[in-house]
This record gives sequence, structure tokens and C-alpha cells, in this order.
Amino acid sequence: MEQISDAAVFVRVVEDGSFTAAAASLNLSKGAVSKYVSRLESAIGARLLNRTTRSLTLTEAGTEFYARASRALAELREAAEEAREHADNPRGHLRVAAPPFYASEILSPQLHEFHRRFPDITVELLLDNRLIDLIEKRVDVAVRMSAPEDSSLVMRKIADIPLVECASPAYIERHGKPRVPRELSEHACLIYTASPRPHQWTFVGEDGQPYSVSVNGFFELDDDHTMRQLAFDGLGIIRMPKLFLQDAIDRGCLLPLWPEGVSSKVTFATLYPSRSGLPAKARAFVDFVFELHR
Repeated sequence: MEQISDAAVFVRVVEDGSFTAAAASLNLSKGAVSKYVSRLESAIGARLLNRTTRSLTLTEAGTEFYARASRALAELREAAEEAREHADNPRGHLRVAAPPFYASEILSPQLHEFHRRFPDITVELLLDNRLIDLIEKRVDVAVRMSAPEDSSLVMRKIADIPLVECASPAYIERHGKPRVPRELSEHACLIYTASPRPHQWTFVGEDGQPYSVSVNGFFELDDDHTMRQLAFDGLGIIRMPKLFLQDAIDRGCLLPLWPEGVSSKVTFATLYPSRSGLPAKARAFVDFVFELHR
């Protein structure tokens, strides 16, 4: 990087025609300009300028170096302009990782609005319930329901969403309805294997303290859509964020087992690799997802 700055000063000297003029353009002293050029010549191992009290001419090596250095510096300036434009105007290809159910039920119905606001952003969705390495998969933003294990990731909390335990009317007719969460251990539960502790469901006691209940069932899976269908078919008790089941609850397809406040909550958050230099396209998406839950 030191040689780049030295080369930039050298190019300015050549284009301005003198050390004095270059010093004025760069807001440096004449001595500082001379030092930059001398350091560059020392690093290259060749004299680039013939200096006299009255004239300044390029050597053969200097002529060749100037031609290539001036082109390289012009490309650097162009690259900087493009990077600045990307930072100020959201555009480019955006890779987003999200759970399939969240993408289909919450995100996809709103993507037309995101596209309307940011027509220069193309979105690639990676739908997976598993935690993935954002750096390895070149993911710009991930939406997740759990805190990141990687402390280098930046988390922006979207909302705390209540969990709800539900069963279909057919299941309750055949097996009865558990009166309290601890009775879940006697029922067939649908086990969501993508959660950190799939066989342990956490609840909030009357004293406000959390406690866990061990659960089991005939079906273990990591797909939200299939799990919801199994619940509709009466094959087990389902636990999911309430916003994913609200429509089924409203239609009477699933019945909550107890009043709100008994179940714990899950934190929805966006994750991204670095706060510094967050591209405008990623920042636009993070802000948009945050808006969806306000």
C-alpha cells in the first residue's frame, strides 16, 4: 500500500510537471513529495526522473512506469467509485438463508414489495432449517430462530415470537387433551429435529421460571410443512411459533392446548457476517424484514 501512495505522488508530479505544482495539488510540502518519489525509486531500484533546477524529465524506466502506473491508478479510482455506488445504492445479488416455513408463510408474500423498492437487487433464497456457515456458503443475511453459535456473526433481533402447542380436534377426540404441559410426556408429540433440544420443550411456570418437559412421539422431522400436515391429520401434538399456526387456529384445524403465557418464546433474528461495511443490499433486506414484524 505504501508503494501505491508513492506511485500516486509520482504520477501527480509527472502530470503537474514539477515537484512544486504537485505539492500544491496534494497539499503536501515539496520535501514530502520528493521523499515519496525517492522512496519509490529506491523500492523499484531504478531512477524514474531526471531532476535539474530548471527541468524535470522522465527516464526510459520512468516513462514505462508512468504509463502503467497511471492506468492502474485510474482503475483503482474506478473500482472505488463502483464500490461507493454499491454502498449508497442497494443493488447486486443477495443470498438469503431462511427456514422454509418462514420463507413461504412470511417472507415470500412480501417479496413483491421488496422488489418494488429495490429493483436492482436480485435475491437468491437458500431454504434450510439447519444452521449453516454463512461465510462458507457466501450468505449475505440469514433469518434464524436461535442465537448464533459463531460469536463473530452480528445478530439483529426481529421479535420474540410466542410458541404454541396445538392438536387437531381428531387427535383430542382419540387421545384426550393434556391438562398441563407436564402431561405431554404421556402423549405423541411431533419432534422437530432442527431445534437445539428437540426432545425438551420449555415452558414458563406460575413463578415465572422456565422448566422443561421431556417429549417423544412417532414422528421426528426437520420440515415445518410436513410437520403441520401431520398435526392436521391427528398424528401428534405440534409445537411451532404461533405466527406459523395462526391461520390453522383461526380455521379450527388446530386447537391450542392452554392459554397464552404458559409456553416459552423463540427469538427471530437476522444474522450477517460483519457490521462494518455491511453492503447496502444486505442492509436494505435486514431493515425490510425488521419492518415486517412491526
